[in-house]
Amino acid sequence: MEEQICVFDDVYHEGAAHSQAEKEKAQAFGMLARMKVWDRPKDADITLHSTEKRYEPFWHLRAVRKTRYDKKTCYSIALANPHIQSVEVLGQSCVPDARHTLQLAAIEHCSGVVTLSEYFDGMSRETPGKVLLDYANHFANHVIETSSEPHFIVPVVTASFLMQEMKSRLMKPLDADEILEDLIEVESITLFYRPMYAFDFVWKERHGVIEIDGLNGRVNREGRMLSGKLRALGSRDALFDLGVELASAIVPGGGVLLRMVDKLAK
Repeated sequence: MEEQICVFDDVYHEGAAHSQAEKEKAQAFGMLARMKVWDRPKDADITLHSTEKRYEPFWHLRAVRKTRYDKKTCYSIALANPHIQSVEVLGQSCVPDARHTLQLAAIEHCSGVVTLSEYFDGMSRETPGKVLLDYANHFANHVIETSSEPHFIVPVVTASFLMQEMKSRLMKPLDADEILEDLIEVESITLFYRPMYAFDFVWKERHGVIEIDGLNGRVNREGRMLSGKLRALGSRDALFDLGVELASAIVPGGGVLLRMVDKLAK
């Protein structure tokens, strides 16, 4: 299985992010403050208290489910000739029923492939997958092994959680009489880190935070400072800890084999 940590290159650097935040700082103290006619935030009265650059996590998981199974069925064939008394099919004589229909018992030999390619916000926010997909498709990033810079946020959504989520999405019941093979292959897990700038402004002892996305410049006027959650990247093994039981596991409830695909070996 391919495991990677990728960090996006800044598009908006600190200077550009700061300039944008200064333009938006009066908007950081809520709608009620802005609606006051007599006492609303003015740029001259707002000071910058602190700044923060951080890298926020999201995941990309690729997996595939492969199945082979048999299903018993019956094919109904309407007979156009009303005089037919019996039909020989594959050396077997078949008699039509009262509706002048031929019922042919059969076993369907089936195989299926269902792929999963999903993005997950590493901070457990309701970020649409399309937003994360756009980051991955449109902005440059590079692979890293480790970093000593204390700018990274440890994902709340763990790799082990992704495995459970992946199984719940792929393990749809099969309409089958006999399952011959049911295999989930986990092809890759990528942990992306994208840059985010936060600027903490003060107005009359009130704090308001403007966040600037380091990739697309998007402004969040209701941001947060997360300095208490920042740390160095830490152990790669810990970030991708899937649990020993997942190395060669049987998915509960059906004897489904779960396999981590070694892409490099392929």
